[in-house]
Amino acid sequence: MPNGLRKLAGVVVAATLLCGVAGAASADSELRGALSHVPAKFAMDRNGIAAIFVNLSELRALYAGNFASMGRRMSLGGNDTTKAFFSSAESSWQGDTGLKRDEISSFTEYGTPPRAVVLWRFTRPDMVDPFVTGLAKRGFSQIDGTWRNGDPLKVDFTKRNPNNPFLGPLGRASMIAPLKDGIAQSPDPGAATEAGAVSAKTSLAGLAPFEAGLDGIEKVAAQGSILQAIVLTPAIWMQGDDVTDLMATSPTVDKKALADKMAERAKKPITPVSMGAIIADVETKEPAGSGVVIALPYGDCDTAKEGARIFADKWKNAVGRDGQTGAQRTGREPSVTVHQGKEACVALLSLVGTPDAERGNSVLRYITGAIWQRDFKALQGG
Repeated sequence: MPNGLRKLAGVVVAATLLCGVAGAASADSELRGALSHVPAKFAMDRNGIAAIFVNLSELRALYAGNFASMGRRMSLGGNDTTKAFFSSAESSWQGDTGLKRDEISSFTEYGTPPRAVVLWRFTRPDMVDPFVTGLAKRGFSQIDGTWRNGDPLKVDFTKRNPNNPFLGPLGRASMIAPLKDGIAQSPDPGAATEAGAVSAKTSLAGLAPFEAGLDGIEKVAAQGSILQAIVLTPAIWMQGDDVTDLMATSPTVDKKALADKMAERAKKPITPVSMGAIIADVETKEPAGSGVVIALPYGDCDTAKEGARIFADKWKNAVGRDGQTGAQRTGREPSVTVHQGKEACVALLSLVGTPDAERGNSVLRYITGAIWQRDFKALQGG
């Protein structure tokens, strides 16, 4: 079977395994708590990204509240809300939101703009009611269960304010639905309302593959912290320098070129398609280190071991568009373990080592950059 078709078959298998496996998730980490508000359906989002998480509490603790250092660490969190959080002065942020910046625990984004959702988790659940009560003073009114400061999905450039998270650089109105520990914000009232109705069992964190992946990552980070994370769907395996990309980028494909590409890819083993992936920015204390932990959940441990082996081999040997491998770009080699969860087995790949200068994370920057450029060879074609 050609490589591209093997990938597609793997995605179908992963989709089947994800269906109907929701269970009860514990609430150990900030990451798990945030993902417990993301609807489970985003586990199969076709753009390859299920959710993006930024742990503001842990970033504050690591950098003693230094916003410049916190911002340098971030490789994720490119939505307008997170940008406003880092760009605004404390006084203007507090005036626009009624919150101090250190009262927000994390931001999590999911979905596709303009209907994307940003979840705000507060440092204390008892802050939700006072926040909602104060919305009326900030130009919001309640309609059909959501609080709104304008018309859904409407852009009003006269109200644009990049430092105001409820208006942003386009002056787009925000729809807000309260959660038990924060709020859901979106330009689309339906998307905000949907987030407010999610329970742990119907969330991304409640799906057995991701629950097992979170268990594994939390075990690695037990003596440290999870600062950021990106959650991928099986669709990410369809990206990269592969037959599918060749066909997608050209309306007329030379038959010989296509045949050569298929023959070339058929000789190279792909990383088995897992039921998603969690890529976490981890800081450890004993020993002191920083880097990335990747969780790839599979249906059985034999496949998980094979997935880990091929990932590690491609990390070391598969060359990206810049002519370098992941190992060459980062100077890190993955240590591999397998974690057996209740209903899934996870390949855990740890790329943690000596902390970078200024306590950044060059490994995460490389990986996320490769994902945005459809060039993450350790998972994708190549």
